[in-house]
Amino acid sequence: MNPLLQVKLRFVNERNTQQGSAKNLRANASTSDDKVYELIESLRAVKRFYTDSPKVIKNMLIDVNYNDIIAKSNRIQALLKPIGKTTNDIIVGARFSAAEAGAENHIITYYVDPETVDRTINELEIIRKFIRDCLNGKATTSNFNETRTNRPEINYEGYGLSKQKIRNIIVDCSVVESFNVPGIDIPFEQESYLITFYKTELPINSLLEKLNVDSIHYRYTFYGDDTISATKELFQYLSENVPYLISMVSSDLSKLTLNDIGVEQKHPTIVIPDPGNEPTIGVIDTLFNESVYFSKWVENNDYLNPIEMTFAQNSDREHGTEVTSIIVDGPRLNPWLDDGCGRFKVRHFGVCDDKISVSQLVRKIKEIVSKNPDIHVWNLSLGTEDEVSKNFISFDAAVIDELTFQRNVIFVISGTNDNRSIRNETIRVGSPADSLNSIVVNSVRRNDLPATYSRKGNVLSFFNKPDVSYYGGDHDERIIVYSPTRGEVGEFGTSFAAPWISRKLCYLIDIMGLPRELAKALIIDSAAGWEYKKSTYKKKDLIGYGIVPINIKKVLETPNDEIRFLVYGVSESYKTANYAIPVPKDEDNNYPYIARATMCYFPKCSRSQGVDYPNRELSLKFGRVKSDGRIEDINDNIQDDIGAYVDERASRREFRKWENTKFISKIFKKNRPLKSYDERLWGLSVVSKERLSTKMQGSLNFAAVVTLKEIKGINRIQDFITACSLRGYIVNQLDINTQVEVYNTSQEEIIFE
Repeated sequence: MNPLLQVKLRFVNERNTQQGSAKNLRANASTSDDKVYELIESLRAVKRFYTDSPKVIKNMLIDVNYNDIIAKSNRIQALLKPIGKTTNDIIVGARFSAAEAGAENHIITYYVDPETVDRTINELEIIRKFIRDCLNGKATTSNFNETRTNRPEINYEGYGLSKQKIRNIIVDCSVVESFNVPGIDIPFEQESYLITFYKTELPINSLLEKLNVDSIHYRYTFYGDDTISATKELFQYLSENVPYLISMVSSDLSKLTLNDIGVEQKHPTIVIPDPGNEPTIGVIDTLFNESVYFSKWVENNDYLNPIEMTFAQNSDREHGTEVTSIIVDGPRLNPWLDDGCGRFKVRHFGVCDDKISVSQLVRKIKEIVSKNPDIHVWNLSLGTEDEVSKNFISFDAAVIDELTFQRNVIFVISGTNDNRSIRNETIRVGSPADSLNSIVVNSVRRNDLPATYSRKGNVLSFFNKPDVSYYGGDHDERIIVYSPTRGEVGEFGTSFAAPWISRKLCYLIDIMGLPRELAKALIIDSAAGWEYKKSTYKKKDLIGYGIVPINIKKVLETPNDEIRFLVYGVSESYKTANYAIPVPKDEDNNYPYIARATMCYFPKCSRSQGVDYPNRELSLKFGRVKSDGRIEDINDNIQDDIGAYVDERASRREFRKWENTKFISKIFKKNRPLKSYDERLWGLSVVSKERLSTKMQGSLNFAAVVTLKEIKGINRIQDFITACSLRGYIVNQLDINTQVEVYNTSQEEIIFE
């Protein structure tokens, strides 16, 4: 087996040199005077609604219904533009239209002042006349678009608007279907709700006061600057009177998908060694029972208030204790799942029974993580029965994503179970399994097929969830855990798949010393392998990128015919790149490889932006450097090339735009070697895009795992190491035994005399 390599590349930072082109209609797009008239009428209807409604907020919340999944650069720029601001500055939310998967369009909500609305209506009237007068009633790509070789003769004089303004409004009209007042989907009746309001000039307390809402008649609690936990009476009042102010609504009190119905196996007397210098994994779950044989390995913290503890039952300590038993002693309990990682200590936090208030869970998670900065990996085998929304990230998942962005931690979250007795269709995962920055784990059977209780992604219609799968048992093949009342018992559920991944992550981060970005990338890359793109039998919305190998060596070692190396970098500019990766050639001066790469990063996200959740996009290119200096990406990614255009829907589908995991691969049908371009080498680049700003909002760490497989089976790793060293790159061979020794040495107590 070849060792995994860490290569410290020297990256160059490049600015965006692409010049803005003339504002033109997109391919096959058009704008007619009739279409403009429809837009005028829909905007007037919005104005009438706010004129006729009681004055609650200063401005108007307006839905812009687009006719596509729309990129930031193609969203309206002239329509609804306030003086001194951009339209991007007044976006307060985004969701998708109600349509079948793959056919959704953007609905973006803007907060617009009345003066801007009036000015927009007047400008649209002018544009309608202009289209009738100058474009025979319809602007098309042939009579309107300007290129280097073609400039249609159009007289823009005499309309009171600049040429640029006229063209911008016409292009804006071509991507908009209508304007509307925002509404909400009324959920099933719940005991209590989490209600998130659109951002306006009013803080929530002032808004509720203006709506004559007081805590005496309606019970509610503030969570953050835009969300409250409220009774069903308050939700009914708000939905009847000001539904347009409500951005998101979900249940606050949810039943968890716990599975504690196992069949007792045995109740032996078990003795294991006392803990030593093993790393610690954080577990947030139901309560822990300190009577079990491995209690010395667990630092227990009950996070229920005195009243909750009074009503706590022995059954409330089952699930949490069983999950923790896998982290401490899983390989002994399940020899066929011995991962080679050993045992881990656990810092256990019991936060609930079989039901939980989402808002209370969030408060507890934030407090727990902030008070335990030494823990890098957190296991959360809790999930709700309710399906996640198609249009926004759940409240608890968003908080977890925020903590992951802010702190050096990573969460492993169970993919939730379908506990229904009758299953006519596969339901979506429950919260917080829609967390983008976490690793979400689904279950598979021993035959590698999805477990019968599996729930599916995607999240927000586009984002890949779950991330990976692992063995979590099923009704007829169970995972052995330790129950405080039943002894060694067979269980099944995603709750018992997730801890195995937590073990591997902790091993990679705390023992192998890898940054969390690399640890996550290694887990996903090892699951995807060479089969991900060509596999058809696997249901990717159930399994994710694949099944993580059992033994940690399968994650850290690679076959003799592969060169597998790790790259770690920081995105600080538009492009971060290296164009001199010395991939070894064969005797014919060609590159005899198939290739893949997996990149991970942890972006800041904004729940208030709905389906446009991540604030930062990093796109990955890896491949040969061409004669013109560009990288020929192994995934044929051209979306950032000069002069290239890929629409937003295709970018998301083909290149996973806005995903915080990028997996790319190239498998050649005939496995023919690749020619080199003028003796040039290989390159890797990362291009950064901001959602809410035109400028970079701070630096962002990224990590990539790159694999080159020699098509003739020849081991060329030493050639690669030598070539990298000659270029001044630091190359570290990641040896498991050496790293374990380093870890053990670092944990020794030093006594000064």
